[in-house]
Amino acid sequence: MGRPVAGKDEKRSLRVEMSAVDFELLGQASALFGVGKSDLVRRLVRASVEVGPALSTESVARIEDLAGQVRIVGRNLMQVLRAIHRGEAVGIAQSEPVWRDLHAMIDHLDGELAGIVEGNGVVLRRRAGLEASATNAAEAV
Repeated sequence: MGRPVAGKDEKRSLRVEMSAVDFELLGQASALFGVGKSDLVRRLVRASVEVGPALSTESVARIEDLAGQVRIVGRNLMQVLRAIHRGEAVGIAQSEPVWRDLHAMIDHLDGELAGIVEGNGVVLRRRAGLEASATNAAEAV
């Protein structure tokens, strides 16, 4: 018997080493989505090629922009702190609008960053056809 001819049914295997924690997470994800570990990995690999890198060029650029905004918030906080140390700070009632604006800016930045990071996972799972059913989610916990 000769070597098998390469064709569309040819299969290859890949050995992956992972920590016990990662292997446990793989098992949990497999149970959560109701698919085998190999099928889960195959789907995620296929989906990731369609989705692209975990952070796209646009996402990296947006994160850099958000980092600049975080620096602005930091500078504003340092200016307030310096004014407090110099004894030039206004009362809490007078400074409330500044604190509210800073808080709103931080909330906005946090929301955008969370959206960038979490959004990629949602897109990847959707492309892989991996939706957690309530039954599988309860069993995985």
